[in-house]
Amino acid sequence: MKQNRIFRSLSFQPMVGMSLMGLFCVISGVVFPQQAVIDSLQKELELHPAHDSVRLTILNEMVYAYYGINPDKGLETADRAIELATALNIPGKLAASYSNKGVNYWAKGNDSLALDMYLKALSIHAASGNAAGMATMYNNIGLLYFNKSLYDKAIEYHQKAVDKLKLLGDSSRLAIALNNTGVDYQYLADYPKAVDYYLQALSVYNKSGGPQRAGKVEADVYSNLGIVYKNMEEYSSAIAYQEKALTIYEKLNNRQSMAACYGNLGVVFDLQMQHEKAIEYYQKALAVNEVLGNQRRIASDLTNIAIAYTEMKQYEKALPYLQRTLAIYRVADDKNGASITLSKIGEIYLHAPDSILLQQQINPAERYKIAEQYQQEAFQLAKDIGALDRQAEALQNLGNLYEAAGQTKKALVSYKQYQVLRDSILNDEMKVEIAKKVTAFEFEKKEALLVHEHDKQFALAEAEINRQRVIRNAAIAGVAGLAIVFLFSFRLYKKKRDAEEKRKDIEFKMQVTDIEMKALRSQMNPHFIFNALNSIRHYVAQNNIKLAEEYLVRFSLLMRQVFENSNHKKVPLADDLHALELYMQIEAARLDNKFNYQIHIDSIIDTENTMIPPLLLQPFVENSIWHGITPKAAGDGLIKINIARQSEMIRCVIEDNGVGIGTERTPIYEEEKESPSGIGITRARINLLNHEQKANASLYMYPLDNGTKVEINLPFELNF
Repeated sequence: MKQNRIFRSLSFQPMVGMSLMGLFCVISGVVFPQQAVIDSLQKELELHPAHDSVRLTILNEMVYAYYGINPDKGLETADRAIELATALNIPGKLAASYSNKGVNYWAKGNDSLALDMYLKALSIHAASGNAAGMATMYNNIGLLYFNKSLYDKAIEYHQKAVDKLKLLGDSSRLAIALNNTGVDYQYLADYPKAVDYYLQALSVYNKSGGPQRAGKVEADVYSNLGIVYKNMEEYSSAIAYQEKALTIYEKLNNRQSMAACYGNLGVVFDLQMQHEKAIEYYQKALAVNEVLGNQRRIASDLTNIAIAYTEMKQYEKALPYLQRTLAIYRVADDKNGASITLSKIGEIYLHAPDSILLQQQINPAERYKIAEQYQQEAFQLAKDIGALDRQAEALQNLGNLYEAAGQTKKALVSYKQYQVLRDSILNDEMKVEIAKKVTAFEFEKKEALLVHEHDKQFALAEAEINRQRVIRNAAIAGVAGLAIVFLFSFRLYKKKRDAEEKRKDIEFKMQVTDIEMKALRSQMNPHFIFNALNSIRHYVAQNNIKLAEEYLVRFSLLMRQVFENSNHKKVPLADDLHALELYMQIEAARLDNKFNYQIHIDSIIDTENTMIPPLLLQPFVENSIWHGITPKAAGDGLIKINIARQSEMIRCVIEDNGVGIGTERTPIYEEEKESPSGIGITRARINLLNHEQKANASLYMYPLDNGTKVEINLPFELNF
């Protein structure tokens, strides 16, 4: 049996807190490297000095982005988020802040502090009945039990997460939880069950369309399948899967996962007796983990380097590494890592020259006794955590030790126990079962294509049989012919009726598409874009580079938000208001701060989970600025936006103190009603919403003594 190395399973992806559906930060669109995301968020933070929920959301996003590349900075940012969330008294976002801080502690290998944070977040979610948040905490707590080698306990919590996420229909996070459960079973050497969970995760991921951060889940599954193939000693497949995973991690710039992948590749090369090449990969992993400060992963890399030196019989290099890592594993209560390290130290004491033992102040005559103590402790730790492969390795080492010491009876007992475990872990039946699972998964994808072609051919054959039957029956009897004619006429009538219904359906879908395209084109008035670019050019011409840069950053953030929102029929209210606020900031700067704005949201509204059509309010704010406030001589313009919940509706009110529309509608509104943009398109979108959802959304506009009031009522809709 090959000697065990520390083989890092990459599936352990924490679920982290952005408040959307609890504690997951999964966003759609193009995958940006994490540092680029942090840079963008930092600029947004600088442009949003107000200590409000928008700033809190940005801080929480930054905390998540840091965990994979700079967890120390993530912890610092998390403290700022917790302080702000406490001051604003927003429980959901406070839970997200605690959870994100826990993830950064987890990334550093500080499980005790991570658990404290997760339990605080879980308490908040349980009190508010947030099932999505509870699922996230179950998953993350499962990770901590895994780190302590309590695999049965880890399975219990990961399964709780799986059950919750299935009920919520949350595909992207379900893929993560399934994948994590697979790793639990893998460390119990239940490879068929592990593969089953991995393939479930990959299937869910593929069906969900592969959102951005779930791209890491795909890579995690590939890496974990590589680990399974490594354990089955199929090294070429193991390398292929690890390299496939590494390609994705490099695109994501997830350095922690890249380091784990380097280590995993090193293990495979080490098992193929390519020790120097293995050490190169271990050193690459170690360099990354030392920057990240993750003590557990540093210990893993050092252990693997020591094992490679041991295989090369360079015991004097290996022993200091192992003694250092054993101390780390004992502090972290990592029994799996400690078992491997103890077993390897015992092996060195058995085979090392007397000079090395003397350096360790060990009497060479005591080598067998001391080596046995290390192997026995390694076996007991492996037995405590149920790690069959670790138990088998310790038993094999004990057999070798007893044989070298001339204790043949003990050696025989150990070898027999080893063989029983070895056969239970890895046998031909298990290999066949795993191969069947992987083959079945690939077959199902191909079968879906074949079924379509088969159905088509079957339909053609059936049609030909029916035609022959009609001809035969017509020749037999005229009555049968008349019946066929009648049947044909009826089918013709039905086909005509179905065609008419299909035509109406197509016309409706074309109308929907037309409205959606018009809405997309109108989401940002071309005049606004032209004016914004002119303002930037004006600042540059005045050599006001700082103001031009700030204006350009806001403008680019707004464009990005608009394009992201335009991909969805519904977006979180917080995202839509963020885009609207950016728009008003840009217009206020362009008009020399001729107006201010106020946004008030009822405290009972969860802006992260309340969904509305994107940029539905923007045309009315635009109208207030251009046709209400701009014509005023005074520079005291004010736009007030109020969001309230009334029963099963969300009431959005926009008021301005502009010149007003008079007691009757002005030509502006009549023109907008007929034009393919602006307010007319908004009316069409609301009508379409009512038709599709059988809703009762409405739009009203009122003249005020000084200004205009717009009221939009939308159906209340949550994202879970």
